[in-house]
Amino acid sequence: MKFIPYVFRSLFRKKTRSILTIGSIVLPFFVICVLGTLLMALDADPSGGRGMYRLVVRHKVSLANFIPEAYRERIAQAPGVKDVTILNWFGGQYKDNRPENMFARFGCEPESLLRIFDEVTIVEGTPADWTSDRSGALVGERLMKRYGWKIGDKFVLKGDIFPVNLELTVRAVFRGSDETGVYFDRRAVEEGLPWAKGQVGTFWIKAESAEAAQSLPRLVDAMFENSAAPTKTETEKEFQNGFVSMLGNVRAVVTGISTAIALVILLISANTMAMAARERVTEIAVLRTLGFGKPLVLTLILAESLLLSATGAVVGLGLFRLAFPVLKEGLLNSPMAGFAAGMQLFPEVLLTGIGVTLFVGLVAGIVPAIRSAQRSIPDGLRQVG
Repeated sequence: MKFIPYVFRSLFRKKTRSILTIGSIVLPFFVICVLGTLLMALDADPSGGRGMYRLVVRHKVSLANFIPEAYRERIAQAPGVKDVTILNWFGGQYKDNRPENMFARFGCEPESLLRIFDEVTIVEGTPADWTSDRSGALVGERLMKRYGWKIGDKFVLKGDIFPVNLELTVRAVFRGSDETGVYFDRRAVEEGLPWAKGQVGTFWIKAESAEAAQSLPRLVDAMFENSAAPTKTETEKEFQNGFVSMLGNVRAVVTGISTAIALVILLISANTMAMAARERVTEIAVLRTLGFGKPLVLTLILAESLLLSATGAVVGLGLFRLAFPVLKEGLLNSPMAGFAAGMQLFPEVLLTGIGVTLFVGLVAGIVPAIRSAQRSIPDGLRQVG
């Protein structure tokens, strides 16, 4: 412990170089934390565990293909099924196609939807206000704030998949995992487009137990295996991962970038420690003359390298904690809101970032430390200046 002040003074002997090096560590550490958090958020269950009881039934070929509404009765009668609802992606436009006007728009069955997604809380209006109005809309709280809507306000969705314009009235506001969606009675579409009647995008099942949720996909798909519209049944989490997979191998990309960043930190730290060791050859020789053994010299150099990395990690951690609310808020107001809802300060991400930085600091200091400890005292004293 008595050598800690010496390590600090040695580290900041060249203040400009040390500060620039720490800054060069802070930025990569910050990027590692951001990428790791995004990856964890994509893997997280935004429903807080309730999703393990929910299953999605869709057309086996593609989400763009419809399945008959008649499947509902057979699905509801399957052992282990507690409830079933219909959810149809409407798509369309609100105002225009700008990213800030993109949000989820679904036609649904209001009563059963609230039973399936029981984590949703109505914070304005009542369920009855929404379910009793066929042109009523259930709107996420965050979306209400984005557009400044109030209960009773009207807005128009211009159809594209379903070529019909819907004038909807805000009847209730919900709070939940993704508060940027709009839900309305699917019959509003069917009234304008008779061909849409009986066409279903997805059935959502609520299983009676986790065991039932594991067996139902095979059971449901077997029912319709030889039909004109075969199905694919998967858990809510698997359904979400299907959208993530459209982005490519995200995990491999993040791992590759993080590895490259770790190598950058290693090169920066190694260069700094090598320069510091070269500048202090004579000083280290004097320490050896005064009785400092090779192990102690080795430890002091390694401690300096670790302190350099640790300082960068601490500053980077503080910067990330400050920036995290801004990052999450920005994603929650984007088309990525469904995934951003699961974002938090994951301890494993922060610990991984700190661990990688300290490991790199240790590796970067090994060679300069060994060379400094092994150099003979006469050779060190000959190098003056």
